[in-house]
Amino acid sequence: MLYHRQEGKKVACALCAHRCVLNEGQFGLCGVRQNIDGILYTHVYEEAIAAHIDPIEKKPFFHFLPGSKSLSIATIGCNFRCPFCQNWEISQTRLSDGKGGLR
Repeated sequence: MLYHRQEGKKVACALCAHRCVLNEGQFGLCGVRQNIDGILYTHVYEEAIAAHIDPIEKKPFFHFLPGSKSLSIATIGCNFRCPFCQNWEISQTRLSDGKGGLR
């Protein structure tokens, strides 16, 4: 189960280690999952904001199949707040910022 219903219309998200407990209408720390009427919804399903094909050597696992390609797909939102994130413009974007996906 990706979330658990709590008393009232609260939900407990189980998608990351933060285990956010959300009141009605509240968003999780990631900024993309929301409690709507006691059900946890994601607002980024099928909403990729970036998609790239790169050489595998560009990735942290560059010793895996040298010379091959890697497909990277991203949506907005992240549950980390890394101070030197190279993707902060995507990871820290919130739905209220009004940025759409690739569609």
